[in-house]
Amino acid sequence: MLYIHNTNLDMQEKPNVLQVIPTLNISGAEQGCFDVANFLIKNKLKSHIATSTGYRIEQLENNGTLINKIPVHSKNPLIILINVFRLIKIIKKNEINIIHARSRAPAWSCYLAAKLTNIKFITTFHGTYNFSNKVKKFYNSIMIRGDYIIAISNFIYSEIRTKYLYTRENISIILRGVDVNYFNPSLIDDNLLKQQIDQYALRKNSIKIVLPGRVSFWKGHAIAIEAIFYLKEKISRDFELIFVGPINNDKLKKNLLNKINEFKLEDNIKFVGSSKKMNLIYSLADIVLSCSTDPEAFGRIPVEAQSMGKIIIASDHGGHKETICNGVSGFLYDPNQPQDLADAILKALVSEQYLDKSYQIKRRNLIIENYTVEKMCQQTLEIYNKVLST
Repeated sequence: MLYIHNTNLDMQEKPNVLQVIPTLNISGAEQGCFDVANFLIKNKLKSHIATSTGYRIEQLENNGTLINKIPVHSKNPLIILINVFRLIKIIKKNEINIIHARSRAPAWSCYLAAKLTNIKFITTFHGTYNFSNKVKKFYNSIMIRGDYIIAISNFIYSEIRTKYLYTRENISIILRGVDVNYFNPSLIDDNLLKQQIDQYALRKNSIKIVLPGRVSFWKGHAIAIEAIFYLKEKISRDFELIFVGPINNDKLKKNLLNKINEFKLEDNIKFVGSSKKMNLIYSLADIVLSCSTDPEAFGRIPVEAQSMGKIIIASDHGGHKETICNGVSGFLYDPNQPQDLADAILKALVSEQYLDKSYQIKRRNLIIENYTVEKMCQQTLEIYNKVLST
């Protein structure tokens, strides 16, 4: 892991960071931006964010971050160019010395604004950013044009090195972190948990399998539905599969509902929408799924679930391969194979790890040792100080 020691750190210029992200809602990139902003304020540093919208803006403002609302979500080339000058205005007004981009479209504006104001430009590589032609590869390449690059997992670090033939050393892996105080099973109120179960009309004695995350094609909801169908054919126990997350694609929801009806799983599968009480969601789960059909760049779900002591079953690729200790955290299955997912769930149910207190402690300790938000933010601050010292 990165460690930076500088005895003259107190004498050097302090980081005054402008993070730039399209929106501030629930994605992993947005959570990272949110966490770093609060960490800067906690450490008596200034925190600035440029974003277009998001329900978390008010909370950040209340905590002391200065929010600048500009259309950095836009991929329109003209808007991207105009945003350069909007960012320059923010940089000069607030004496920003680091601009930190967390998405490709705004990164182009950040890059040009940094060049024109002679400040440091940092990027965080939050995704795989696939490409099928030279134009798309060039568009993605903005994320490796910074003074420093942060890769959010070993998987993403490897993607940068291999897909872009990147050889420079100005890159570090900073694994994502979760709030282990919030995701703490010992702090769950039993009455609140019961209210949550009642709110979703869940059956008291059912095996509750939770798939958190935005409902989209690549998050594997269709795979999970088929897996439950196969599982019901193998054992007669009562299952409930709970989809927790927003769904903005009516066509996708219709297709999923048709599949549920086709398999006669109406009594076994529920869509409950978004939740701001994810610690309670994980707490009510017997098993947590992460079924992405494309590799996750990092994947917060397995980490959050393990922090709550829960057994996790996830597709065997991308960031999942790093954050899940197969046989301790839970089990990995062959991506896009619902029968393999069903077998993994069955394996979990008959394994010694299932609901075993000692394994719950092992899972939580794995997260505390490797994936805390404090560790992630501290390492990010060390990068900020490093780029200012060079």
